[in-house]
Amino acid sequence: MNKTTARQRFESFRTSRLWIAAADLLAMLLAVLLPWSTSAFSILAAPLLAIICGSVDVPMFVRSIRRPASIVALAFFVLAAAGAFWSEAGFAAGLHGLGPLIKFLVLPFLLYYFEKSARGGWVIGAFLFSCVALLIYSWIVVFEPTLALKTGRCCGEDYGVPIRNYIDQSQEFGICLVGLFSAALFFLEKKMWKQAILSGLGAVAFAGNLVFVVVSRTAIVGIPVMLVVVAWRHGGRRSMLAMMGVGAILFAAAWLASPHLRARVLSTYSQFQEYRDAGVPSSVGKRLEFWRKSAGFFSEALLIGHGTGSVLQLFQQDAVGRTAVSAEVVANPHNQTFSAAIQWGIVGLGVLYALWIAHLRLFWKRGLIAELGLIVVVQNMVGSLFNSHLFDFTEGWLYVLGVGVAGGMIARRAIASADSPAHKNIGCIEVQPQSSTTSAAKER
Repeated sequence: MNKTTARQRFESFRTSRLWIAAADLLAMLLAVLLPWSTSAFSILAAPLLAIICGSVDVPMFVRSIRRPASIVALAFFVLAAAGAFWSEAGFAAGLHGLGPLIKFLVLPFLLYYFEKSARGGWVIGAFLFSCVALLIYSWIVVFEPTLALKTGRCCGEDYGVPIRNYIDQSQEFGICLVGLFSAALFFLEKKMWKQAILSGLGAVAFAGNLVFVVVSRTAIVGIPVMLVVVAWRHGGRRSMLAMMGVGAILFAAAWLASPHLRARVLSTYSQFQEYRDAGVPSSVGKRLEFWRKSAGFFSEALLIGHGTGSVLQLFQQDAVGRTAVSAEVVANPHNQTFSAAIQWGIVGLGVLYALWIAHLRLFWKRGLIAELGLIVVVQNMVGSLFNSHLFDFTEGWLYVLGVGVAGGMIARRAIASADSPAHKNIGCIEVQPQSSTTSAAKER
């Protein structure tokens, strides 16, 4: 009797509102902390995962984990774990190289949890709130650099960057810009004028910082691609072409108004020339050299690659006796495709692209939440042309958190729609009809 009672109490506690509210709060805190602190984010991720595991509904979790969006994430981690056994750098290096892929073990749990939680929208809002705070802080640091939390120069790549680095900041601001633009379009379609204007002004605020303060070259490429995808989703080919035309005009205006933007774009060609003519180790030159070497490493082990964590050793061996940019040694080839290909060969490329395709299909639906999820995936795919963003901390966790929250919310909505044909969906706003029992109770 006592054992049964204790078990019943535990079951009641682990499924209680307090337990679920704690998980929701931790998820919101993670979204708030992601733009600010890697260490605090890592510390809070563990208890969130523990609470989710502690409240698992086994049949629901099994159903969730069988979906392609979860299977491919687990397959990526399993492949990397297996790759540690054939790593040319040794098993210890393989285990160390497995670290950046642990986040893919978390993704299925987030997809499951936010299918169950009704507060996924709060997490999205928390991330936006955090980025708005960082946006304001960025402008403050423009005028008073000594107030920055990071140490470094007051200008160049550190200009207007109060914490972390300009690449992370540009990715965060870029996704907020496009997400707010997408929200503005949805609100316009629903004739929700105040919300549309507010979302539009927010998008303009983030765009202003990217144009006049600091922006990465990755964001310069990625943001237009995301905007074109959003325009195509809302109006097809005509809308996409119109967006490209308007975007060209706005870019021309920004080009004339912003010396910073001109410098970022023009430096790309000048750095390419320096690399081609003198092997100068500039940002562009390093990437081109990394990619040239990576193609060679890939060709040496086409099928299953050199194993997990082997990138650093390969670059170290190749750098012996070389000078200038050819002597650069890195553990990251700054391209997601090459990063996967070097370590796991054609098999790794198959799993990588299966991951992206599965998540694109997950969000290939109508609705604001689906579009926000699609933006996250597209941004990561474009950014991964120039960086290994799935394996980077901020961009990788932004992907996992974004796909997990938005994907879970879509699954929750699909279940609600199946259970209630009268269920209504307005963008990201869900309106549940009253049950006949509730209505009858109110009448009595």
